[in-house]
Amino acid sequence: MLTLLKSPADHVVALRLEGSIDQASLAPVIRECDERLARHERLARHERISLLVEIERFGLITPAALLNDIGYALRHLGDFEREAIISKAEWLRHVTEFSKHLVRSIEVRHFSPAEREAAYAWVAESPRGSTPSTDPHASAEARHQHDEA
Repeated sequence: MLTLLKSPADHVVALRLEGSIDQASLAPVIRECDERLARHERLARHERISLLVEIERFGLITPAALLNDIGYALRHLGDFEREAIISKAEWLRHVTEFSKHLVRSIEVRHFSPAEREAAYAWVAESPRGSTPSTDPHASAEARHQHDEA
């Protein structure tokens, strides 16, 4: 299941993955990405957005959700600046390193749970050539909210 989290910055979509992904759990994430992209285009603030994914437990993904995810990713390859992946799974660190060679339009980094604060800070940095978020406390508030959960 995918759950949206409070974003550490205006241009970041943050989510938690626990278990399997189906179409119903993927739809709100895609909707949030589309809304942020549209908002930033209207405001001429950020041309690209970033993702923060906290992976608690990785399960299966349904075929419909996989096709939807791949289709969305292909349509929006140039719309994403960074992706921070927080996980204790060492195999995801290797997948992240490998993916850097496949998709060069997005900067991807893997962080351990102990590096959570660094992940939030890194992904919250303003995309190149954009205006920073007007809320200087956004990142700290998001980390605080996560710590309370």
